[in-house]
Amino acid sequence: TGFQFLTATVFFAFQIYCDFSGYSDIAIGTAQIFGYKLMDNFNRPYFSKSISEFWKRWHISLSTWFRDYLYIPLGGSKVSIPRWYFNLFVTFLVSGIWHGANWTFVIWGALNGFYMIVETTAFKRIRKFEQNSKLSRHKTVLKLAKMLFTFLLVLFAWIFFRANSVSDAFYVISKI
Repeated sequence: TGFQFLTATVFFAFQIYCDFSGYSDIAIGTAQIFGYKLMDNFNRPYFSKSISEFWKRWHISLSTWFRDYLYIPLGGSKVSIPRWYFNLFVTFLVSGIWHGANWTFVIWGALNGFYMIVETTAFKRIRKFEQNSKLSRHKTVLKLAKMLFTFLLVLFAWIFFRANSVSDAFYVISKI
């Protein structure tokens, strides 16, 4: 049922977090035994209030690598706005391809690139709306709404990341 697929998607989100964060913590702890200090790799990503914040908190070492060796060499954000959007999109698209040779990973990367572009283009309007509306008086509610919305976007992308095929992903989405 749709509820079962939704539940499985939420559980997958926590499974992948625990897997990735767990092996990172093991590596960090092992390195400390030998006197090395490694960077933290996860910083409570599911508490993020935006997609850009999520990617600053999720798999930090990999995100940093893509930033330093792909996004910045492409020009980063120090280019025209269309080129900046292109750089964001390509970085996430390559990240998807890096995760696996399957269209589901390509779509996952493209979705995240799309999310980043939409967030970037809408940021000023969202801030202005928050300031001009009564929502700005309810900071806790606003914060929770942003976290929930971000989590739902991430969940939607995880469906493609987890699915065996694009048709499987669309089947899950149609049932949800």
